[in-house]
Amino acid sequence: MKRKIMRFRGLVAVLSILVLPVLFIFAGMAIDTSRAYIVKAKMLSAVDAAGLAAARAVANGESEGRAAARKYFTANMPTGFYDATATLDSVTFTSDTAGNIEVDLDASATMPTTFLKLAGISELNPLAEAATIRRPVDLALVIDNSSSLFLGTDVTQDVIDRSKDFVGKFNEQFDRIALVNYAAGAQVPISLNTTRGYNRTNVNTAINGFTFSTGGEYHYTNASEGFYLALEQLRNASTPANLQVIVFFTDGAPNTFASRFRVAGSDRVGAIRTSDGSSGTPNGLWRINQMATVVSNANHGSNIDDELMSLPQYYTAHDSTATEFNVLNPLHPNRPVTQYDPDSDSAADLFVKVNRVSRNLVEDMAEAARIADIYVFTLGLGSALTDTSGPDAEKGEDLLLRMANSPKLLDDNTLKDDYKSNQLNGVYCHAVDEDALGPCFDEMLDVIIRLTM
Repeated sequence: MKRKIMRFRGLVAVLSILVLPVLFIFAGMAIDTSRAYIVKAKMLSAVDAAGLAAARAVANGESEGRAAARKYFTANMPTGFYDATATLDSVTFTSDTAGNIEVDLDASATMPTTFLKLAGISELNPLAEAATIRRPVDLALVIDNSSSLFLGTDVTQDVIDRSKDFVGKFNEQFDRIALVNYAAGAQVPISLNTTRGYNRTNVNTAINGFTFSTGGEYHYTNASEGFYLALEQLRNASTPANLQVIVFFTDGAPNTFASRFRVAGSDRVGAIRTSDGSSGTPNGLWRINQMATVVSNANHGSNIDDELMSLPQYYTAHDSTATEFNVLNPLHPNRPVTQYDPDSDSAADLFVKVNRVSRNLVEDMAEAARIADIYVFTLGLGSALTDTSGPDAEKGEDLLLRMANSPKLLDDNTLKDDYKSNQLNGVYCHAVDEDALGPCFDEMLDVIIRLTM
């Protein structure tokens, strides 16, 4: 019996010696292939980041797109990751007549094995590829040119420079850009082209030509007029892009609006304004198609006789038949507005109504844009946006959050009921100072590029 046991033990030892290399090979295969899968997953993440970077940078040419892709691939694929040497092998661009740009990327890696060397396999070569389609976009950029940007710390050059940087990231051949600026009134220096593409030089020249108001007691912020013109650019676009975006910039809250008013028994078109204070006397009428705050006497003088003016039923400055943005809204959840009655309402009552209309209109227009599948992004500059202003002591950034329908509304319990879950979500970014303007524009650009894919 003992001899048989010894014989079986010897057989087990022999079998163990014979099987052990095979076990090592299988264990090595599991370990080395697991390492290869980890490397492949890392490469896939890197080529995805590279594809997004290429789609963003191709606006300045394919060479810029390839350079950006390689930069982001390298940043997301560390040297020597699991002893692998990874390479972005190719970045190619193809486009069609509709303006779609496809970015194709291929990457490979050489990874030395550990245990598989026993089987004569010295390295593994994981591969990764990605394809990104960058679709064209129609963009309306709306820039505040009011005096508050000039007074105190002059940030006007920062606004000009960062706006040009932002525009420069869009493709001249396929993207389209409209430019709107506003203060007491609003203008469209650059309209949306009828065909795809835009002229970057012309847009930059128009931005360089911005004239910021430099005087006056009040800051004239006719935000609704600027937004209205931007919305009309996209609404009337020929062969509109699948993605349409309004990027709206300001450093304060609206206090001015344009409409058709009844003055001294006749209808007159113009803009009326309040200050940003809690009370005062409205002023107007101002020209709706000029940036300057200087009043033209030919356009009804510097003040309206409060006893002769009534608020209009509708926003009709551009079209006497337009009834799409209701000025009078007694059921508005934040700022109810009823008709001004010169027999019973005081000048202080008129001040409240004018200020509320100024804010209601731009929010209503932003909602109309979102319902029409137009994204609204808002960018606020400076500390004034977090201060309360106007007769209702509101923060300007709360209005910008509502305009964008930003998910950030949900973070503030006092504003969560303003979030519209059934409408497009935009982006709101607050630049605390001029140095934060660039990062805010970059944040919006990243989201826009992602939406084109």
